[in-house]
Amino acid sequence: MEKKMFHECADRIDVPEDDVVRAIQAGVRKGSKIKVKQKSRFKVAVITAAAAALFISSGFLFPSMASVMAEIPILAKLYEHDKVAENLSSQQLITELNEKAAFAGIDVTVTEAYYDGAIIGVTFDVKGEVKGNEDEIYAFYEIFDRDHNIEETMELVKLVPDGDGYKGHIQLSSPRAELPAETTLPFNIIGIGEISDNWKDEQGRWNFDVPISQLPFETIALDQATELGQHKIAFEKLIKGTSSTAIEYTLSYPEGSQRVRFDLSDGNGKQLIGGTSDAKLEKNIENGTVTEKRRITIPFVPSSDFIEVRPELESGKELEPVRIGL
Repeated sequence: MEKKMFHECADRIDVPEDDVVRAIQAGVRKGSKIKVKQKSRFKVAVITAAAAALFISSGFLFPSMASVMAEIPILAKLYEHDKVAENLSSQQLITELNEKAAFAGIDVTVTEAYYDGAIIGVTFDVKGEVKGNEDEIYAFYEIFDRDHNIEETMELVKLVPDGDGYKGHIQLSSPRAELPAETTLPFNIIGIGEISDNWKDEQGRWNFDVPISQLPFETIALDQATELGQHKIAFEKLIKGTSSTAIEYTLSYPEGSQRVRFDLSDGNGKQLIGGTSDAKLEKNIENGTVTEKRRITIPFVPSSDFIEVRPELESGKELEPVRIGL
């Protein structure tokens, strides 16, 4: 997934609540000072502009309450756009934690986590001497110790006021090829408060290795492919989590050639949007041909019998669509 400067994405945000839009755009303009190196040449066309603007692939917005969590207003806000967390919470499948770290008068506590198929979510509390307008308080964090093999390792998340502190929630697609039953998420918060120009150069100040346990999931082998010229896509694996879905595939193309985009829809013809992401798991270059192993992650379970994947090149030329049965 190709990174965009925050202010470039803000103009495309389509969120119904006007106050949320204003808060997002204000944060985006400030966030544009933080420049993160571009790494990937590919992206999924179905990523929502709202997710891309502030949190690239992993963060979520916090507008009005979700009805399923209405009795817990703060968590309702946090889970409004994280349907995986919303569904898992309703089934009491989110792990409660109490991992704490302190720095410069600010305490951070990781309170909840989930690991469903290929999707990971973490919720945390912030209390203490946080500076700035409460409507523009952010946490800038890194994951997986800025591993250069992972496309998205530094992110920005808006915090939600909660009593005398704040709550934050992140969601990400696991960037590892393997999906172990038990693992930890290296999660380090670099800055909290008003966005600072220096955050991108700082090291983690609130550091965690968040323990996460994989919920039951099903893996289905696929043997489907499509190609156009020297661009070839082989779909190899479907991962069905409790509340999420993922498709693993291998993409090969000539070095320096056009990008590939995907449009996903369910069996009813409805586009699958809302946090869908595409992560690179492995990459090799041999004799001018690039081979990438990638994973499309959908943060919900489509209510249909299949997913239709329609790839196309930047030029608009389309590859034959592929239907993946659910």
